[in-house]
Amino acid sequence: MDRSNKWSSAAMDGLYLSLVTIIYSLIVAVMQPQGFLVTTILWIAKFGGCIYLLWLFMKKWSDGFETITYSESYNYGFIICLFSSILCACYSYVQVEWLFPEHTTEAINLTKETMIQQGTLNSSTENMIDKISSNIGRISMFASLVYYIIFGSIAAAITANFTKKTNPFGESDNQ
Repeated sequence: MDRSNKWSSAAMDGLYLSLVTIIYSLIVAVMQPQGFLVTTILWIAKFGGCIYLLWLFMKKWSDGFETITYSESYNYGFIICLFSSILCACYSYVQVEWLFPEHTTEAINLTKETMIQQGTLNSSTENMIDKISSNIGRISMFASLVYYIIFGSIAAAITANFTKKTNPFGESDNQ
């Protein structure tokens, strides 16, 4: 496998990886599953699917080489996760701003009602909540991007350990 097409291959793999999270988010937003058990099972399926796909894509990439170091494998996995993170963060913005804005409105209203019942809602707090709610799409996108990049970096670091291939009898560069 040619190492020069790493970016285009990682971009496609990142697209497929992001689809797992996007489909999970759509299922949760549309079906609104109730109960701890159901939501936990769905999240575990998403988590397992993402880890498995990342491993599969990194394994597929490493199979094209006789040897591949941990660093090379990690770099490829991180690039996959970077592309996936960008797509998932953009979807997060679209979901909050355009697809399901009523979910955000319901959450903000519930927060205000709870604060009124507790006697903690004053005019400055309400103004701050309104400012946050008007920027919730951008906040969600940025927070999602940071979360997915951190998670992807950790997942790629762990997965790279299982996809590296070294030749213990190979020649050393220091000879």
